[in-house]
Amino acid sequence: MAIAKVKSADEITYFTKSGTVLDGQNSSTTRVFGGGGQNNSPVHISSSTTQHLHLFVRQDDGKEFDTTFDNIGVAVRAGHPVSGIFAMPKNDDGGYAPGLVVHDTGRTSICRATANSLVKRFNEWLGLAMGIFLPFVIAAIFGDWSDWGYFWLFGVLVVSGYLFSRKLHSNAVRDAIVDGVQVEMNKAIEQEKARAKAA
Repeated sequence: MAIAKVKSADEITYFTKSGTVLDGQNSSTTRVFGGGGQNNSPVHISSSTTQHLHLFVRQDDGKEFDTTFDNIGVAVRAGHPVSGIFAMPKNDDGGYAPGLVVHDTGRTSICRATANSLVKRFNEWLGLAMGIFLPFVIAAIFGDWSDWGYFWLFGVLVVSGYLFSRKLHSNAVRDAIVDGVQVEMNKAIEQEKARAKAA
């Protein structure tokens, strides 16, 4: 089931699941991209690797849960008390775990890419189409064809400005989600300190 994307961090709710790690499995996924090689042009190949940490955790009430953290960069072993910080769209029943706290070692991590996956981004293909065709429409409506180049340039600037503002907005939403995860992470750390002190 696909998880809904959000346009604002206000549409996100956060929650924490804590417990003791029973088992952890590491894996990775590599995506390879390539192009070129035609008409004696050089071939360009690049790759992107995502590290996955899949944890099985038993909560204090005996219930178990499992979740996967991407590119979290924190070492975890069986027996470690951990808190997973989850973010999900309101009115949805699924979410992602962008934050992890390993209480014994004091290590914490937030995966910005995971937070980013909750953000509704502007369709890149639509942006490309707007960048190509909208300037011609603006030139046709507001100018005569003798000076269409100026109106086309104006159209390119308008479309580019709009697309850049959408990117800035999406990045601001992602950063606000990361801030929300950090707040929940701090709460989880304080709760674990209080629990350890009471024990």
